[in-house]
Amino acid sequence: MRYYLLTTLLVFTFSLKSQKDTSATIEKERLDFALGFFELGGTFLPSFSGKQSSSEGILNYDQSATLNSTFYWGAFHFWGHAEFYVSFPLNQLDLSKKEGPSSDFNHFTITGARYYPWAVSNKKIRPYVGLSWSALDIKQNAIPGESQPILQKNFTTVADFGLLYKHNKWAARLGISYFPQHQWDYPISKTEFASIETPKFGVQLGVMYTTDFTKNNGDQEINDRWNSYPTVSKVSYNATSVGDFFVGAGPSISFNLNTSDYNASEFPFLSEKYASLSYFDVVLGYQFNKQNAFAALSYRNPTFEQEGYGTTQTINKTSVALEVTKFLTDYSGFAPFIGLNVAYDDIKYSETSEQSALEGKYTNIEPGITFGWDILPGKTEEYLILRTNLRWYPLADFEVKNKDFKFGQLEYNLIQVVFYPERFIKSKRKRNPA
Repeated sequence: MRYYLLTTLLVFTFSLKSQKDTSATIEKERLDFALGFFELGGTFLPSFSGKQSSSEGILNYDQSATLNSTFYWGAFHFWGHAEFYVSFPLNQLDLSKKEGPSSDFNHFTITGARYYPWAVSNKKIRPYVGLSWSALDIKQNAIPGESQPILQKNFTTVADFGLLYKHNKWAARLGISYFPQHQWDYPISKTEFASIETPKFGVQLGVMYTTDFTKNNGDQEINDRWNSYPTVSKVSYNATSVGDFFVGAGPSISFNLNTSDYNASEFPFLSEKYASLSYFDVVLGYQFNKQNAFAALSYRNPTFEQEGYGTTQTINKTSVALEVTKFLTDYSGFAPFIGLNVAYDDIKYSETSEQSALEGKYTNIEPGITFGWDILPGKTEEYLILRTNLRWYPLADFEVKNKDFKFGQLEYNLIQVVFYPERFIKSKRKRNPA
């Protein structure tokens, strides 16, 4: 899942709307608001004890210290005082190889933020503190020939602090992460659970490349006009057209928010709350420029898979949602929005185990809330923008064997590239008048 997300995200971020390097200027103009980056890093995690079931009872085994490599993508905002990012785990390297049981422990950041009291600047060391909405998972490999389940924590907060040194386009990071949720009740068999404590702290090392895809869009008149916009204003400021159609697509992931009565009774060894495989969020819509709003149809098809101890559970959801949203403001190109949506869900459920197999199909109409933000330094002149969407469906559920299967979800569309064809045509006409 994470490797696929990483690949698709790398493709889409080549249209990133980041702006001038904050180290090159003191004046806080609109186009100096953000600077994009890619970072390759590693987190050192100390050793910890796993658990395994044996004829002698529950036994400990030593998981060696590890170096977990991670890819980060993000941007510096607020003229170098804030950093927003996501991360994707790449590989776990055990620092002392040995035969026998082992554990896979992963951490990836869904959305993270760091604050720099002194703005990031060239050839300067800058301290930071941060918090992230993160996902953790652990999988033990302690039983030969047995597929043990992945246990997930998808709504955990990770704190970190550290130092960043920037030199021209490159930067280096040294930091410490704190994992407050480090206690796990791991299923060492279908019916037995053991308490496992993973590391509380990790040491971060990273190398970063900062880049600017729109430092110069080729038209100084446009740059000057966009920089002249008020720091806080409406998206409709300086709008000349009533509205524009748009299409968009981007990688997404969904999180199951609820504990299911069905799984609690039938498969207690599976994770209570879990994430989907990655998928694409595809959208077609119309923006009402002067009303600071847009309406859209979105299509999503997440798949949720869990397996362990001979049982596989799969949920395929195909969903089409109609949503209407309103922009709240535009802060130097950062434009949050909120709205309502209603989704038609087609759900296919299946499970297989050593004893039986089961399939079911369900359709539901689900109300939801949409929240997100656009990055649009050029307001309604921009024909290619980045959008982030979150959709919350707290009431979703269905029944399996007359037992409630709660299926409330948070859909997180990391980065959606949105294209406005009418704006593109207008832009070309202005640059190349007949």
